[in-house]
Amino acid sequence: MHRAVLEYDRTGSQVEAELLLLNIARARHYRPVHFTAVSSVAATFDFRVSSGIIGRIGKIPDPDARPLDLEFSSSVAENPTITIVPISGEEFTKRILRPIGESKFAFLVHQGFDINMVLRLMARGIAINGEASPTLLFNAPSRGEEYREFRRRLLHLAYLDQARKLFVGPLMYEESVAVPVQRGPTPAEVVDGLEKGYRWTVSGSGQQYLLNKRITGRIIITNYDPNRLTDEERRRLNQEAERHSEDYILVDIRAGFPGGDYPLHGTILLRSLNSIIAFLARGIAEESEFHVDPDSRTGPVMRNPARTLEILESSGQPTDAEFFVELEQKYYSISKFPISEGMVPSWNQEAFTVLSNLFQMTVTDVSGVKTPIISIPKG
Repeated sequence: MHRAVLEYDRTGSQVEAELLLLNIARARHYRPVHFTAVSSVAATFDFRVSSGIIGRIGKIPDPDARPLDLEFSSSVAENPTITIVPISGEEFTKRILRPIGESKFAFLVHQGFDINMVLRLMARGIAINGEASPTLLFNAPSRGEEYREFRRRLLHLAYLDQARKLFVGPLMYEESVAVPVQRGPTPAEVVDGLEKGYRWTVSGSGQQYLLNKRITGRIIITNYDPNRLTDEERRRLNQEAERHSEDYILVDIRAGFPGGDYPLHGTILLRSLNSIIAFLARGIAEESEFHVDPDSRTGPVMRNPARTLEILESSGQPTDAEFFVELEQKYYSISKFPISEGMVPSWNQEAFTVLSNLFQMTVTDVSGVKTPIISIPKG
């Protein structure tokens, strides 16, 4: 059982990794992506042991033969049933094609992944607020200088993060509502308010009772501690963030704070998982990424590879790869030791881990998916 459980786990992990790589290869050839998920593995183990004594009745013809024989036998049988769920229809649209929300970005950054790596995968671009209209910087190498500036902005965020001068998290502020009552709240009303997240206070003049509630708002990226702002300032920033859907992240890199000589006030636009796969597929050959140096106002950045995720395409089966898949008589592999300029040995593996984590967070519970389910029993 110990061996079987570990082997099921290894196989499931390998299948998931190769499935992600296969879909990148499909997108490379402009094929539609398709995902399946293993929703359950039910294995029955049958252990049998038998033993006995065989004796002979009558005269033994051979004097050297034994009158009694011992018999012992054992057998082990394993009968797994694997349930595979194709992800399609509304479930596919909801989880694969819909842009990823800001909470998943914040989760990955708080897990310690390089913010430059995460955003190079997840970000479709940056909209920098201007006096007339926003300036759009798309994460597409074909855009030339626009792409270079996008990369420089991410490198600046990475530098601030390395220096521990970057804040990524939700805006939190207190909202107050005046309550027109002539008397103070009763103990029961105070308890009821606390259970609902409110607390009673009295205005500064003592003429009015207030109900206060702590609000957890949208995610923001800053070069200062937002908690040092007033409630009103945090509320206004949250209102600005609320003008956009949750696949936009508000960024406020202000002058007067670390890194503020390269200011940025705008939003980061997030991709869907499908768009991330398409971006990586184009990067294999059609629209290759290239090296971009940090802006002169940015401090030293430890990691700045040319490619977000280096996927090798070859005619022959690779010999030095983490894993590979075959499609259209071509092999696609994640190399163990990246070869691109500026690529550190662990970058490729970490970037693929981020991609895998995004897949896990995007396609969560498939047990209730209303699509045809394939059960494969093994006799």
